[in-house]
Amino acid sequence: MTRGRAVHIGLGVASALLFVGGVLAFLVSRPPGDHSRPSLEGSVRKVVLAVSPQDTANNVRLDASVTLSVKDGQLGDVTVTAASGAATPGLSRNLGPEPKVGPAVLTGTGDDRSWRSSAPLEPGTTYTVAATVVDFAGRREVRRSTFTTLTPSKVLKVGIGPLDGQTVGIGMPLALYLTSPVHDHAAFEKRLSVTTTPAVAGAWHWFSDVELHYRPQNYWAPGTKVSIQANVAAFDDGDGVWAVTPRTMSFSIGDAHVSTVDAGTHMMTVTAGGTTLRTLPVSTGRDKYPTDSGVHVVSEKEPQVVMDSATVGIPRNSPDGYYETVDWDVRISNSGEFVHAAPWSLDDQGHDNVSHGCVNLAPDDAHWFFDFTVPGDIVTVVGTPKQLAPTNGYGDWNVPWSQWASTTG
Repeated sequence: MTRGRAVHIGLGVASALLFVGGVLAFLVSRPPGDHSRPSLEGSVRKVVLAVSPQDTANNVRLDASVTLSVKDGQLGDVTVTAASGAATPGLSRNLGPEPKVGPAVLTGTGDDRSWRSSAPLEPGTTYTVAATVVDFAGRREVRRSTFTTLTPSKVLKVGIGPLDGQTVGIGMPLALYLTSPVHDHAAFEKRLSVTTTPAVAGAWHWFSDVELHYRPQNYWAPGTKVSIQANVAAFDDGDGVWAVTPRTMSFSIGDAHVSTVDAGTHMMTVTAGGTTLRTLPVSTGRDKYPTDSGVHVVSEKEPQVVMDSATVGIPRNSPDGYYETVDWDVRISNSGEFVHAAPWSLDDQGHDNVSHGCVNLAPDDAHWFFDFTVPGDIVTVVGTPKQLAPTNGYGDWNVPWSQWASTTG
């Protein structure tokens, strides 16, 4: 063999083994006269991309996570978009209609190997997953898939009281009202987060499968800020019932207004911050219709209310019936108890109990009290034979703390 002499291979095409970026490749030479560049042929494995939910999947659960992972390559940009433009909705802060349109892009986190969504899915929505994958030769490819979520047979909605941004009295509980019964109370409570400034411990109490309240052991301190995050989106209550919208709201605690109505002395003592402001003569419920004793919480007030005895089971045309327009009305129970003006019982106020269960005041006194009080203020009634039921309005404070905090309904 002569040194330096070229060696020709009779086949005209020769292949050599090379390692490119750690990957075994075939370097293909060209026939004489073919000046194109050599290429990598069959050298890099195709990136394997696993996506869940699978492409074209239907009736995907709303609490499902969208996950992606790669093998034999790297994962680049990932976007998951809703064809309807209504991926996970934003937080609702009011008691009105729940929002139907939220961010069009589903949020998530990941790295160059995997990705997972971090928000619940919207019902009845088709999502498109677009993922960029990169093989070991640096070649990029966008892979796409779609899936469609289920449509609930019924949507569980959550109403919250008091109103967002409202300033209320020291007795106002945080109340949630559900449009469908919740059977797993503990699982639902795990979706609820209450924060206060300053910090104060509290607990939830279920009055029924559709109503639960939160309060501290003692009355709220004036100036306390209370907020709730109800992360109930994608809560599965079974039988096709799902919650789909997260909720959030906050309220503040105002001055400490506590009034005590003594049915025995026929007087009402009104205090603010522990200081007595006024002592007012009253007439409470007669023996046949006694006012409920116990801790009442003001729920609302109206300058005028038409009071109809038929709404509390007393026929209008009976001897005890009535149908009157009444001024300066402060509601203290759902059964029809108010503190209100009663010019017809002036002679009895401070002496006898003659009402149908309301607390009667002179018109000027009722007007003053109406202007003074706010929802959430405490009105405690003593000296009657009938007790306020915890479910009658905001009767929360009539439940002992040991019972309140130890039961889930």
